[in-house]
Parts: sequence; C-alpha cells; structure tokens
Amino acid sequence: MTYGSELADHPATRVCQDHDYRWRYSWPGRLHALLDADGSYNDAMPSGSNDRIVRTSIDFVARWLKEGLPAQALLVVVGWTHPARREFHVAGDYRQIVPHHAYDIRALDRLVSAYRKTAVCPDEAEQRYATQVASLHAFLEQHGIAHVFFNGILAPGLPRHLHGTCVQEALTGAAFVRHDPSEPTMAEFLRRRPNTVHVQHPNETGHRLWATSLAAHIDSAGFESVGHPRLTAAGLPVLGGARALRRHDRKGAERIGRFVRSHRTRSRVRRSDRSDRSDPYIYP
Repeated sequence: MTYGSELADHPATRVCQDHDYRWRYSWPGRLHALLDADGSYNDAMPSGSNDRIVRTSIDFVARWLKEGLPAQALLVVVGWTHPARREFHVAGDYRQIVPHHAYDIRALDRLVSAYRKTAVCPDEAEQRYATQVASLHAFLEQHGIAHVFFNGILAPGLPRHLHGTCVQEALTGAAFVRHDPSEPTMAEFLRRRPNTVHVQHPNETGHRLWATSLAAHIDSAGFESVGHPRLTAAGLPVLGGARALRRHDRKGAERIGRFVRSHRTRSRVRRSDRSDRSDPYIYP
C-alpha cells in the first residue's frame, strides 16, 4: 500500500514498470509535495514485514546521521503492516514471508513450512508488534528524529499482560495517526471513501487523500521543516526509493477463499486472486 502497487504495474506480470511515476504518485511522493520537502525516500516493498520496517528504518537513520545530516531535517513516516508477516535471511538475502504461502526457493519454503506448523501464534505476533513499535519509537526519539506512525491494514491488540506497563505507554505516545476510532487503519480510511482503491491497493485518489490526511496531522502536530542542501550529495534522492525485488511466493493467480494443498510441501497454502480480498494476512 505504501510501495504503490498497482499504480504502474504491468497488466500481466503485476510488476512495476515505471518507478518514477510510482514514487511521485504513491502517498510518500504526494506528502513530499504537500510538505514542500527537499526529498522523499519510499523504502516500502510489496508484502514487506514489520521486521523489515524496523531493520531498514534504523539503517536509514544511521546512514543519515553518519553523513552529517541534521536530525531535525528528517521526518520518518511508518505504516505498520500485519504482524504475522516475517523476515528471514535465506539464500543470501532478506526474504519477506507470509506464513501460509509457499515459496519457490527450496530452503525458504522448508523454513516457512516448519514455521507455519510450529511457531505461528497470534499472541506472539501482537507482542512482537508492540515491542517493535516501542523500540523504533524509542530509537527515533533518542536521536531526535521526528516521526509519525500509522497502521496500514490491521490495528493489533496489546497482550493482556502488557496493559498498564511502559510498553502500553510507549504505544500511546508513539505519535500514531488515528483520524477517527472507526478508521483505525489506512485500509479502513480508504474503504469508507468511494473510488480510492484499484483492486487491492490504493489508486491515485486513495494515495492523494491519505497523503492529505497525513499532512494535516503533521501540521497539527507542529513539526517544523528544516531543509538541508546536502540531501542529494548524501546519496538520498529528491524523489525515489526502493525498487521491487523479485517475489518468491507462489500464491499465483488462483482463487482465494479456499485452501489448496501444495504438492511439493503438502501444506495448506492460501492462494489469492482479484475477486476476493478476505486474506487477513495481506489485505483487509
């Protein structure tokens, strides 16, 4: 949703074929224009995990500060995803996984199959999400980085044993965007507005409306914009970001709403297509 899937996708491969267009019209690019910022870096990727969000956000901030760029010139906006998604380093790279999908890298498929059978736990996912939000919030505050958080497709609950603790306090004070109790996520915000979604992701209108709502929140929060001329010299583009990596899940274009058995893994694998968006791990 943040990456900008479906804004410039090839109709057959569903792979982005115009990254400049996607960077400009996804909500980070729209927000860049609304805030009159010097630059915008969209680091999202399709089906990315919260594990990846924490890793890459800390890496980006560390690189920013190492280049001598001032903390007050940076605003980090994070759209958290479904906590069941995970990231593993397999076959020489970081891989984003959805627990019930099959994968075309043998080692990754075996790992995900074992993970699905032995370690998937909603309570663990909620606690991991809370820990990740509190940790990234604390890291950004420690280094004086202004930041805004929102939930993209799900607003996870807090495990009961963490109620009334400093973790709950951290989540409460983590600058979350919540426009209305009835719209706790970006997905719900879009669902309540007509003609904002293409098939499963925001269209140009959806990205524009979400960016406008974020800009209003940022303005009301009183964040001050401080530009810096060394932005591009530090290797940070005026408008750009991550490019899609090859997906390794084999969910294909088969029908969702039923489970099919993978002949290779003999595991229950949910498939997706354009006609049904009921998959709770990917879309609302």
